[in-house]
Amino acid sequence: MEVKDYCKAMLAEVSAWKEKLEAMKKVADTYGSAEKEKILPLIGQLDQEVVAAQMRVDQLNNECPSDWSPLKNELDDLFGTVGSSVDRAWKNLEGGNVGG
Repeated sequence: MEVKDYCKAMLAEVSAWKEKLEAMKKVADTYGSAEKEKILPLIGQLDQEVVAAQMRVDQLNNECPSDWSPLKNELDDLFGTVGSSVDRAWKNLEGGNVGG
C-alpha cells in the first residue's frame, strides 16, 4: 500500500470519529448537569486522541518517508485504541450508560 493511500484511508476514519464525537456532544447536551459532568470529560479526552491521530497522519502524509512501516505500525495501534474507545463511548452514550 502506498503511503498516500494509507493516509487517505486513515483521514477518512478520523472524519468518521469526528462525526461520532459531534453526535455524542449533541446527545450530551440533552442530559442534565450531573450526567453532563460525567460524559463531557470523556468526550474531551476522545477529542484530544482524535486530534493526535490526525496530526500523526498529517505528519506521515507531509513527510512521506520511503520506509514508513514503523509509523504505520504505530498508527495502526493508535487507531485501534482510539477507534474502540470512540465506539465504546458511543454505545454507552446511546444506551444511557453515562460514565461507564
